Amino acid sequence: LLLLSLFTSCKHATGAAKEESTPVWDNDLLSSYPLKTGDLVFRRGIGFESNVVTAADKAAAYSHVGMLIADGDEWMVLHAVPGEEQETAGKQVLKTDTLSRFLAPDRCVRAGIFRYNLSEEARHTLEQQGLRLHEKGLLFDHSYCLSDTSRMYCTELVCYLYQFIGVDLAEGRCHRFPMLKEPIVYPIDLTRNPKLYPIWQSR
Repeated sequence: LLLLSLFTSCKHATGAAKEESTPVWDNDLLSSYPLKTGDLVFRRGIGFESNVVTAADKAAAYSHVGMLIADGDEWMVLHAVPGEEQETAGKQVLKTDTLSRFLAPDRCVRAGIFRYNLSEEARHTLEQQGLRLHEKGLLFDHSYCLSDTSRMYCTELVCYLYQFIGVDLAEGRCHRFPMLKEPIVYPIDLTRNPKLYPIWQSR
């Protein structure tokens, strides 16, 4: 059961948040850390699954990732996550959360926003492809199968989107488990990309 839990790396790591908890992100930070479409938002949750994921790789700081897209004056995070179907009409499909909700204290204890230097055209492509998958109602991939893009988990989603602009985020990095035929891409496999750099990280 413990090993099976490793494959819930994208699961929202929720738990009972303490009332005194404060969000790791505040919109006032935007003046110091201006965001861009296509930036990747990583978080580490507070649930059992998140702890198991980070325990699988001692160097891992995060257990989930999504991509920023703009919705008017609001920054939204597009991500693939199970366990939040109560917010998506009972279906485990791609969802968008405001950045503050994505990094709310009942879901996140540590976070980082990372950037890959891209042209505005490339960022537009990322946004359009992301919205296309969202409108399609793409389901979460519980089989964690990279070769099947009809369903996706969190890191699979952002890797897939970046492939549209010719960027290989994982660069072959992955985690392998004996009981699975295909490797799993973990958030740390992305943050180890030397061209993906942090523009903001929580304490």
